[in-house]
Amino acid sequence: MILEEEGRFEAEVAEVEGWWNTERFKLTRRPYSARDVVSLRGNLKQTYGSNEMAKKLWRTLKSHQAKGTASRTFGALDPVQVAMMAKYLDSIYVSGWQCSSTHTSTNEPGPDLADYPYDTVPNKVEHLYFAQQYHDRKQREARMSMSREERARTPYVDYLKPIIADGDTGFGGATATVKLCKLFVERGAAGVHIEDQSSMTKKCGHMAGKVLVSVTEHINRLVAARLQFDVMGVETVLVARTDADAANLIQTNVDARDHQFILGATNPNLKGKSLAAIMAAAMAAGKTGAELQAIEDEWVAAAGLKSFSDCVKDAIRSLNNVGEEERRRRLSEWERASSYDKCVSNEQGREIAERLGLKNLFWDWDLPRTREGFYRFQGSVEAAIVRAWAFAPHADLIWMETAKPNLAECTKFSQGVKSMRPETMLAYNLSPSFNWDASGMSDEEMKDFIPRIAKLGFCWQFITLAGFHADALVIDTFAKDFARRGMLAYVERIQREERNNGVDTLAHQKWSGANYYDKVLKTVQGGISSTAAMGKGVTEEQFKETWSGGGGNMGMNGGAMVVAKSRM
Repeated sequence: MILEEEGRFEAEVAEVEGWWNTERFKLTRRPYSARDVVSLRGNLKQTYGSNEMAKKLWRTLKSHQAKGTASRTFGALDPVQVAMMAKYLDSIYVSGWQCSSTHTSTNEPGPDLADYPYDTVPNKVEHLYFAQQYHDRKQREARMSMSREERARTPYVDYLKPIIADGDTGFGGATATVKLCKLFVERGAAGVHIEDQSSMTKKCGHMAGKVLVSVTEHINRLVAARLQFDVMGVETVLVARTDADAANLIQTNVDARDHQFILGATNPNLKGKSLAAIMAAAMAAGKTGAELQAIEDEWVAAAGLKSFSDCVKDAIRSLNNVGEEERRRRLSEWERASSYDKCVSNEQGREIAERLGLKNLFWDWDLPRTREGFYRFQGSVEAAIVRAWAFAPHADLIWMETAKPNLAECTKFSQGVKSMRPETMLAYNLSPSFNWDASGMSDEEMKDFIPRIAKLGFCWQFITLAGFHADALVIDTFAKDFARRGMLAYVERIQREERNNGVDTLAHQKWSGANYYDKVLKTVQGGISSTAAMGKGVTEEQFKETWSGGGGNMGMNGGAMVVAKSRM
């Protein structure tokens, strides 16, 4: 019995090792062994539909990467949107912002601060994933009920489009990330993205006050996610997001890769007068609100905040005991020794500075720490590139959150990442938080933006909140018109437009699957049923009539149903 148990264990370890050696994981680095993974599994071997979707997503993204194109999609709110999207797009996005604002698991809406229950987004994924499977079943039943000629005239829709979901910061430590990822796999997600903000202070990527975690901590999150996927035996696509371009705070200085982007005070008059201590004293003295803000602003203005590198360069330029040529030589030597790709630690930087004649250089990164203890951070594309290099071995795609749609910035990021990680796939948020009309792009340039950055390697691109905005626009404009013009507004704005565009919700009973469940009922009852929902008398028969007047006959869904205006 013991030998049999060990034999099964060793066979499974060998199976995992073989799996890891496939093309799928050739770029993936794991700090744990196949034996570790198998030891964390139970004896009941389970399979997940989301794994098939993950494999499909991987093939889709790799195909786009090879062709220099992109899978383009947007955030889906509900089963109607996900079914409509399936006809035209090859992936689906589920946004934490949309869930936070419209559909938390406690039904309490709010902004994207990651304070909603951690099962909120997995629940939405399941909602959409079940809808995808249902429409797939419904379509198959309908197609197999058609003649070959009818089937040839009726376009097939792949409703099973892979879902990539917002995993936020992982919702806590490694164990929280593990449990979140397990939910995503069980509920249908083909991909998950996790970002490098602090889970305690998380903000939407286009809000202020973002606090980064260290490079090390985010790698731990990515490793935790990958470990859970491995334990479950799935190939879920992992997207690592960084907010380092625009962040201005970081939790800790523990990781040397972060050092060059942390700001320090350069005013020696503030020695021993930390901002946190001064603010605490002011609060103890009864200062509040605007008074406290004024004290902080005054301190920051006097601090001369700079990165250590900028402090060194300014000190070299100020040297009076050497000539201009020597100053240029020392600047050049500093820049060679401390270029951002070398990730020089502060300790190493100080040693280099001393060799260049800068002893007792005043620069203090603790003095400007906030009342919460956070360090000041100089966000930049370079900071995002450094993080992308670190995250890439543990993730399948890298996403840099940006403040605006900027082709030059995309180019810089892509070239920087690929200089060390040439095969890395990139993702881009085509955010509705950007005022695209104020971006300086012409309409033609906006049209070409997706394909242009796709050529840079951004093979997955998405509008996070397009479902939300489309929903709001349609309902607001229709409700206003309906209040004024009644049923004419509905017929003109909705029913005729559904007909003219071949939108299959025009026949909403059929769309919802009434025919499918009639088939179920008849199958149960020997092939007939007097209570079939789509039997004689169903009002949807009105939409099967044809009439040559006022708009003519319109084919819907490629000829699946011929509809026209009802007789007047």
